[in-house]
Amino acid sequence: MSGRDEAPQVSQLSGVGDLGVPFDVFIQALTLQLDKAQAAMALKARVGKLPLTFAVKDVQLDLRAFVRMVEDDVWVRPAGPGEAEASSIKLALTTVTKPMIDENAVSYEAHDAKLDLKEALGERISTEEQRQLERIGVHTIQQLQELKKSAGADVVARLARMPVNRLQQAMMAATAPRVQRVDSAPAVGDEGGSRSRVTLSTPSLKSGRLPQVRVNGQRLPVRQAEAMALELSVDPEHMGQEAEIDFGDGETARLRLSAGAMGSWHEAEATAKEQP
Repeated sequence: MSGRDEAPQVSQLSGVGDLGVPFDVFIQALTLQLDKAQAAMALKARVGKLPLTFAVKDVQLDLRAFVRMVEDDVWVRPAGPGEAEASSIKLALTTVTKPMIDENAVSYEAHDAKLDLKEALGERISTEEQRQLERIGVHTIQQLQELKKSAGADVVARLARMPVNRLQQAMMAATAPRVQRVDSAPAVGDEGGSRSRVTLSTPSLKSGRLPQVRVNGQRLPVRQAEAMALELSVDPEHMGQEAEIDFGDGETARLRLSAGAMGSWHEAEATAKEQP
């Protein structure tokens, strides 16, 4: 046995065996090595103080590989000797600058975990349905709300490959209010200090318009309103009871005033909202 590491054996089976690697991992590994080569050439030029050197402008590859779908991922396995049934994959890599990346790359801004689709909708949406929405770029309640305003449910359903009624239910559930936090400390300005501060996440909140919140016909004061959030001042006897939130324009939701509670649209309004 030689002192050198033996090369890994390549499967000779074209239809079964090792799946290879996800295609994005393959591309990342390839560009990582190119990055290392670029860094080494830059170091050589700086240390050696070379007035002229060389760089890689374009890379073209003609890869023979087997391609498979594993759930939503594309996997590739390079063909071994004698595996003639492999597909031909042609890759052409070129260089980009940082301004080009900033202009064209997807923005991965941090978002509140509480606005995550699965976190907000819970059992109202399945893992597969969440993946179907993520395929068309919907990861948060805010994105689903924007999609609801900009496109019809039937168009979105076709893109996400979801039944229209399930998508409508998800949209309605995502935009319904929920209790985000209950703080027993008195709200600023409350006389006697017996009221609690209840913070609601409200994706349907319209700019410049405060919703009316009532419990048993009694209106609750809205202490603060900001982007998709409301702070209410709630008497002890109203905690745990169902509140009605009127957003205007016929949008009315119901919500139990307890920590973590999820609201729903008023049944009569929900039926109207589902109509095309």
